[in-house]
Amino acid sequence: MMAGSEARGYASSVLHRIAADISHRDRVSFGELLHHLGQSGFGLALIALALPAMIPIPGPFGMATGSCLVLIAFQMLLGWQRLALPRFLAERHLATDGVRAVIMRALPWVKRFEAMVRQGRWRSLTGRSSHVLVGIPVLLLAVVLALPIPFGNVGPVVSLLVIGLSLVSRDGLALMVGLVLTLATFIWTGVLIVAGAHILAYLGSFFT
Repeated sequence: MMAGSEARGYASSVLHRIAADISHRDRVSFGELLHHLGQSGFGLALIALALPAMIPIPGPFGMATGSCLVLIAFQMLLGWQRLALPRFLAERHLATDGVRAVIMRALPWVKRFEAMVRQGRWRSLTGRSSHVLVGIPVLLLAVVLALPIPFGNVGPVVSLLVIGLSLVSRDGLALMVGLVLTLATFIWTGVLIVAGAHILAYLGSFFT
């Protein structure tokens, strides 16, 4: 069991190790990245897959990571204990330079969020059944993240980071914060969609 500052730095240390381990390669597969995540698969996977949306990098990150997030959400809903990817995603390769760039640019943000979590706080809220319940908001966040909404990525990314870190550290209070952020994200997304529809209607009136 991790404790204290070690627990709060676990996610960033794993991501840093991944960046170092793949530095000598040209390409890396999703399956290999999943293997590097180790035993804290679901929480770390949410963190790792949210990062490319926070820091856009040219390449097929969006579609691939979005697909993985949806699969993770379904596996959580089904109560799976180990994370798995189908072969067509596990064997999909990404440029190592892009993966490392995402990790290194996102690490400062991950460390800031890690400073807010505490190992085992309200631990009863992060038991096995919590993965099933959390699967629903994770699935909805993955859908929101895939929508082409300007300024619409920040909310889902922050929510996924907080939820992921809460699962890694078994911090029930952080999990509750992540779910509140998720609700705020859905409200904000609705506002953006309605505002965008009004803007399009207003602009369309000039051409009718």
